[in-house]
Amino acid sequence: MELGALICTPRSPDCPACPVQKRCVARKENLQDRLPNLSKRAAATERRFIAFVVERNGKFLVRQRSAGVINAHLWEFPNLEIRARLCKPQHVARAARALELKSAGSKPLCIIKHSITRYRIKLEAWRAKPVKPSTKETPGRWLALAQLHKLAFTSAHKKILTHLRALR
Repeated sequence: MELGALICTPRSPDCPACPVQKRCVARKENLQDRLPNLSKRAAATERRFIAFVVERNGKFLVRQRSAGVINAHLWEFPNLEIRARLCKPQHVARAARALELKSAGSKPLCIIKHSITRYRIKLEAWRAKPVKPSTKETPGRWLALAQLHKLAFTSAHKKILTHLRALR
């Protein structure tokens, strides 16, 4: 691994310093500038999410991702992906209604920028309340902040958790 990272790099191999130059097929056939044959990287895809931090009696609403999806079984705050390039107030309201929540606030609690492989994620976290806290139970678990730190969160949602901790 060190050889490929330090000496035999894809863009500028240092053949004279290579300890295996006598056995190197690329050097024997003068192909050093063409190997490895790297394919073009996939273009980065931007994705936007709206997450909601819902607090009731000192506990926060979280849910566990289901099996068969990316980041399966990890924990997260309720969220939805939006297709819009910019997150507008109507997107926040629509996402909150879809999750049976009511957004509380005129600006996001925090904005998280996160990258996973070819995805560039922008996650806006907003405060919210359940629409009907006494009559309909919102799906998920209500846990205290100290309990949340014991759970395995997705990386982006862990950043929201870190932000919450800093506010306390």
